[in-house]
Amino acid sequence: MSSSPDTQAQAQVQELRHRLQSLLDAAHANERKLDRFDALERRLIAVSSMEELVNLLLVDCRADFGLDAAELWLVDVDDELRRSLPTLPMAKAPRLLDGHGPLRELFGAARTTRLIGPGPDAGLLPAAFEADAGVRSAALLPLIRQGLLIGGLHLGSRDPERYDAASGTKFLDRLAAIAAIAIESMLNRERLRRAGMTDGLTGVHNRRYFDHRSLIEFSQAVRHRYPLACLFLDIDHFKAINDGHGHPVGDEVLRQVGGLILRSLRTGDLAARYGGEEFVVLLPRTDLAGAREVAERIRHMVQEAPFITPEGGTVGATLSAGLAMLPPGATSFADLLAAADRALYEAKRAGRNRTVAACDEADINAATAAAS
Repeated sequence: MSSSPDTQAQAQVQELRHRLQSLLDAAHANERKLDRFDALERRLIAVSSMEELVNLLLVDCRADFGLDAAELWLVDVDDELRRSLPTLPMAKAPRLLDGHGPLRELFGAARTTRLIGPGPDAGLLPAAFEADAGVRSAALLPLIRQGLLIGGLHLGSRDPERYDAASGTKFLDRLAAIAAIAIESMLNRERLRRAGMTDGLTGVHNRRYFDHRSLIEFSQAVRHRYPLACLFLDIDHFKAINDGHGHPVGDEVLRQVGGLILRSLRTGDLAARYGGEEFVVLLPRTDLAGAREVAERIRHMVQEAPFITPEGGTVGATLSAGLAMLPPGATSFADLLAAADRALYEAKRAGRNRTVAACDEADINAATAAAS
């Protein structure tokens, strides 16, 4: 029995209402999504530190958009980020890449946003996320600045239909562009900050920064009663290197010695070029034995290193080290610095290429007095 025209009309009206409601729901959902993206973009533009930026992309973004995983890959060929990020208290750290290879595998020559779900490209998911994330679909966003691929932002979901390959990527493309701008801005700010506190030749901190930071380390050590060691390091016969091989070779020796010192230290230790061929190192929470071990490690590395000259040849060098420990009840950091400087003088007087601690210096002076 066929339905009446009125019944058919009512069914059509119901269908139209259902379609309209679906369109309205989709519009409201898109509006809410747009609002979230807009809020995220405003926060990205306003970030004031790399720590805030990373936490925003990897923690806040994941919570705001109901994601199951978020990862940030950044190219760090010159170790700029490695020098700054380890000291930051971040809930989740980015993956730092030594080259562009992993990014090329994900984005290919097109370097466009990729939506990955179950299908032929599903093999890219384990490569982009930690194995235990359980990601079934993802949006892989290339971060591009000045035509260079500087990283990738990866958003993942356990819902296999969350990122449908047929969906549009307009919002995601815009997010990637804003994130890339924010990352470049933070990197430039970090470069300027480091330029103001870093010795341009050696890459270690400069004297100005050391004078500021040393007072903070001194007050912390006194307040919390933990050991603080100070090393003075001086390249032996450096004038002979300059006179015999030229100042460009001397500069190269300084640069490479600075690199060896940095490689020998922990996060939280402080190294600075104090002047000329002299370096100073502060080792918080380090006892005498530990500080002597660090000084000897640096000394042996310098002694065994073939320093490469600008012409491709090699030259040898050694250094002497003076070591002092912050005494109980200390009231002045200058006393610690002076004690390490005196110990360095004793290391020079005793024949160079050795480590002398302030306590050793007292023994040397006592022995010298007894013999005279």
